[in-house]
Amino acid sequence: MDKHRRSIVKAASYRLFATSLVFLVAFVYTGQLGSSAKIGLTAAVGKTALYYVWERLWANIQWGVAEG
Repeated sequence: MDKHRRSIVKAASYRLFATSLVFLVAFVYTGQLGSSAKIGLTAAVGKTALYYVWERLWANIQWGVAEG
């Protein structure tokens, strides 16, 4: 199992990678750096919040949880 620090670095680096992709796609469509940055930042914050809610919902579902 990964140490907490490694998991945090993996999560942060993935979020940076994924946000970069959103920024790039937004830039291709808009051609504007400012708009692309706003879209990328909004997507990053929104997806982080959505993932937190998703995790909390799944914490209440017992299906597939190993007993022990």
